[in-house]
Amino acid sequence: MSEFGDGSLSVKRSSSPKRKRGSRAGERERVPWWPPRLDQQRRLADRWPIYALALATLVLSLPLFEPYSWWPFGFVAFAPWILAVCNARRTLHVHLASLLLGVLFFLVHLRWLFIVTPEGYVALSIHLGTYFVLASWLIRHLYRRRRVPAVIAFPVLWTAVEWVRSHGPLGFPWFLLGHSQIHAVTMIQIADLAGVYGLTFVLAVVNGCLVDLAVVWTRQPRTTPTSLPIPAWRGIGLAIVLIAATVVYGRYRLATEELVDGPTIAVVQGDFLLEASLNANDVPDDVKVRRYMRMVDEALRDQPDMVVLPETPWTTCLNEQGRSHRAVYEQDHEEFRKRVDGTDTYLVVGAMGKEPQPPGSYPAVHNYNSAYVYIPRVAEPERYDKIHLVFFGEYVPFRYNKALFWLYRWLNDSDFNPWGRGGREYSLTPGAGYTVFTMKPRGDARQYRFGITICYEDVIPYRFRRFVGGDDGRKRVDFMLNISNDGWFGHGAQQPQHLVNCAFRAVENRVPVARSVNTGVSGFIRPDGTWHDVLSDSLKHPRAGGMGVRQTVLRIDPRVTFYSLHGDVFAAICGLVSALGLLDAAARRVLGPRRPKTSDRGR
Repeated sequence: MSEFGDGSLSVKRSSSPKRKRGSRAGERERVPWWPPRLDQQRRLADRWPIYALALATLVLSLPLFEPYSWWPFGFVAFAPWILAVCNARRTLHVHLASLLLGVLFFLVHLRWLFIVTPEGYVALSIHLGTYFVLASWLIRHLYRRRRVPAVIAFPVLWTAVEWVRSHGPLGFPWFLLGHSQIHAVTMIQIADLAGVYGLTFVLAVVNGCLVDLAVVWTRQPRTTPTSLPIPAWRGIGLAIVLIAATVVYGRYRLATEELVDGPTIAVVQGDFLLEASLNANDVPDDVKVRRYMRMVDEALRDQPDMVVLPETPWTTCLNEQGRSHRAVYEQDHEEFRKRVDGTDTYLVVGAMGKEPQPPGSYPAVHNYNSAYVYIPRVAEPERYDKIHLVFFGEYVPFRYNKALFWLYRWLNDSDFNPWGRGGREYSLTPGAGYTVFTMKPRGDARQYRFGITICYEDVIPYRFRRFVGGDDGRKRVDFMLNISNDGWFGHGAQQPQHLVNCAFRAVENRVPVARSVNTGVSGFIRPDGTWHDVLSDSLKHPRAGGMGVRQTVLRIDPRVTFYSLHGDVFAAICGLVSALGLLDAAARRVLGPRRPKTSDRGR
């Protein structure tokens, strides 16, 4: 045997007629079993099977997420595409098919964004689709150059890709493979160790194992034995062990939870669709005020410990400095103040915050997206300012960069930006810290701590956990609130998908969550990720829409999780390994020897 630079093995036949020791006349020389040599594989020589396999993955991905979440598809959906990545001859078509798959994947699943901004919908889908190309390049390199089985290469790289695309200004931790298991309650419990990325890794191992088996079963020459090689059994064993360990751990965590009763919370949901336009024909604010106040009064009749309203149920500003701008803001403040002063009920509502700056400053006023906590018999509400602002939705980049301020003006005023048309500067200022509030319900000797995420913040795992995990190894909060306004996206898949994201935050940090969301889905999430008392006509697959009030006693989980304290350590390790693979691939392309042309292009 001799090994060539491209990683393949070739049998060097001797010119001597002598037989090898221990061999019989006419016996074929044995060839290595795993991974199968490239010349042993029944490889995809034509371009069309590559696109067909990518299309199969797209079709299998359709029921992965809400409103379906058919969890078995998570174990197989990506296998056809990875088979094409690993086994096709034509590298160019592999990467082109991966790009098309990635763009179509997000165009299909992200279709609810089209209602808000068609241009942004297409641009974001193209941006996110490029991650499929990055994954295909690295998987193909490890599999074909370094002979790493797909059962190892795919889960490590795909977990890293999901982790990377979840960070930064364009971070979008939506449609992660692990999200498909939301109704497999036992499976999702490992999120308190490795986050949703840990569940993605388990599913990707099964997908990679199927790819390796498909390659072995179609290997050449056809005269080799039909039994599986030992390394193939190792891949099957790895998949079985990981699934078994996930199930056993999930059952253990569910069986050992010791929940205690917490405060009684009521959440209020309106149903007012919004339009991203300066001239939007929205429901007038006075109509919204009357309907929300009527629902607040309905909730107060049951004397809950807290009533929670959505993010910006109508346009108002509630901090002391901001209220001085308009008399109607002061009137809104007094309406909330009146309702809590006569009771022992706390009230949480989302509104704007305005802080004027010294003369000559730019901007003249800092605007915030804030959550206000009205406390009985306390004059001014406490406030949390949203930290993680949505790119273009809540701020335009380069506003404070003098050299690139011209680019800020162009991005803000362009026709593709529906919020800045006419020169309106709508960019908000991010908050400075992760505020923790306290409440002491009547008749309860215990004081409870809670945090509030506003809108998209409950989708970002590393933001949410900062409210929970303390530097002293203890929990900073007993429960979390999420207030949001999802009326921008019509009545579609966005609202239940947002609920799924928030459910994973509950499992990762073992905290109950109360959600109040305009257009839904409002309700409550247990620390095990299951939801209850949601304002929807379907419990298993909640839907958007509807108005009303839901109330429950929160169940507090005192357990501190590894994820709350240490975050995405597992995903970061996968990212580090993938970065080493990226460096290896780049070095091989730059420094590696030129290979002679062969008829097997893209090997």
